[in-house]
Amino acid sequence: MKPTRALFIVLGALILTWVSQAAVGYWQVGRLEPVLNEESNLTEPPVPSGLAHTGARVFAAEGCLECHSLSVRGPSSSADLTRGWGVRRTVPRDYLFREPAMTGFSRIGPDLSNIGARLPDTEKLMQHLYDPRLLKKSSTCPPHPWLFRKVPAGPRTEPGALKVSPDGWHQLVPAYQAKCLVAYLQSLTVNYALPEAPLK
Repeated sequence: MKPTRALFIVLGALILTWVSQAAVGYWQVGRLEPVLNEESNLTEPPVPSGLAHTGARVFAAEGCLECHSLSVRGPSSSADLTRGWGVRRTVPRDYLFREPAMTGFSRIGPDLSNIGARLPDTEKLMQHLYDPRLLKKSSTCPPHPWLFRKVPAGPRTEPGALKVSPDGWHQLVPAYQAKCLVAYLQSLTVNYALPEAPLK
């Protein structure tokens, strides 16, 4: 066999493999549509707000994907579900309105795909961003004080100021990026049923 012919055969096989992978991926995921909840008349997965879309960029920029995944894995008896990270596994349809779809792979910290349902309290999420050890002494999550402004304490509490003070003389006011990040975290839920992932 001539070397040129062998090269074309190998090249053809690689192209065929790539095209078939793209076609199968599109067939499996590219045509997925949201499901309409007949009781609430809202789509599932829910459409995140504009604030949450901006928060996804903050999430990526702050490096949160280095330590957290966004995908509940495994069958109904998996460790992810027994830990309470979600009520069902994550499926491709869950990422419909999340572009790019961030799934993460590292689990130094817990999975966050259902954090919006597990921790809906805005104040606690803000405190965690400022200093995770305020809520959990053993947390390895780094603090993000640059997402907050220190405002001198006075007779009037600033709108949105945290209930904790760094020194008693200042109020902590979340910056726009902190509000976006918390909106994104609160939008992360997988507590709804889908045809391919019913709630158990």
